[in-house]
Amino acid sequence: MGKTLDEQFESAVWIIQALPKDGELDYFFVRIFLRIEGPIKTTVNDQLLMYSLYKQATIGRCNTEQPYFFKIEERLKWNAWNELGDMEKDEAKARYVEKMLQLCDKAEEEHDLMNFLNDPTVADLLPKQTQLREHFANLGRTTVKGFEGETVTVNGVSISF
Repeated sequence: MGKTLDEQFESAVWIIQALPKDGELDYFFVRIFLRIEGPIKTTVNDQLLMYSLYKQATIGRCNTEQPYFFKIEERLKWNAWNELGDMEKDEAKARYVEKMLQLCDKAEEEHDLMNFLNDPTVADLLPKQTQLREHFANLGRTTVKGFEGETVTVNGVSISF
């Protein structure tokens, strides 16, 4: 039986929160979890979309006052969220999950998995591999393309795909 939209959304949020963050953007996008240091980068537009969809999915319509124009970071986030208007929470959750999976697909196509896994900034992910696997399974993803059935060792940790 497939997972509910809420379960898929919660898994997508968990995965994104588990990813390593770029220190500078942690401040800028505290609630956007997609800035990955190392071989995978997301655009500011991707980050703003994920932020706005997360806010819409968890809160609903933008309910804060527009920040002053000189508060650029807050204004960008507010604009992105406000542009979603009356989008239903479930639609925002579905689009959030879809966008996260698109970013995963893009990363698989554009980056070498072994280079990614050997990047020191992702070392914290290795102990979380069981949890990551469970959350990806909730999203219908059970392996990495091209590594089906393989086991690799990274920093002394075996990972089975």
